[in-house]
Amino acid sequence: MARPIEAVKDINDSKDLWKIAVRCKHMWTVTSSSNKQHLELILVDSNLDMIQAIVPPPLVSRYLAELAIGGSYIMQNFKVSNNDFSFKSSTHGFKLVFCGSTFIRKTELPDIPVNFLNIIGLDTIVDEKFQSNLLVDVVGGVTEIVQTQINADNNKSKAVFIITDMSKSFVQCTLWG
Repeated sequence: MARPIEAVKDINDSKDLWKIAVRCKHMWTVTSSSNKQHLELILVDSNLDMIQAIVPPPLVSRYLAELAIGGSYIMQNFKVSNNDFSFKSSTHGFKLVFCGSTFIRKTELPDIPVNFLNIIGLDTIVDEKFQSNLLVDVVGGVTEIVQTQINADNNKSKAVFIITDMSKSFVQCTLWG
């Protein structure tokens, strides 16, 4: 008998044999100081509960071609660890780490929205009424570019800019790399 689909909110470290139905909300590559790359993903289920997942460097080539932002999947078999990141992509207490036995199957899951955002207003940031270590979505327009810089030694760039939203609040942001 096949294992049932479980809710993201129920994931904990009591087992590694979780089976979830999720959509990939975000996905990005992180390059370490030793030049190794791993993938980080934010997965969301039909209850709009989110959890972060990591694909370690040795497995990136195996899973990268199968994963896409907006894609929906049945996934199972992960290592479950505490969500101990300095900056968290979800409020979930745990994160999923892909391992050699992690299975993913692309499938249509219309119950999970394609464009789900966790938007907060810039006024919430200005008023400091937010969780400072949680990454969130904001909507605004760039109103001023304060600084752009490229380090000639490593070709890394930095851009400092001001964004404003409909509340007329503004926040200075810095993008690195």
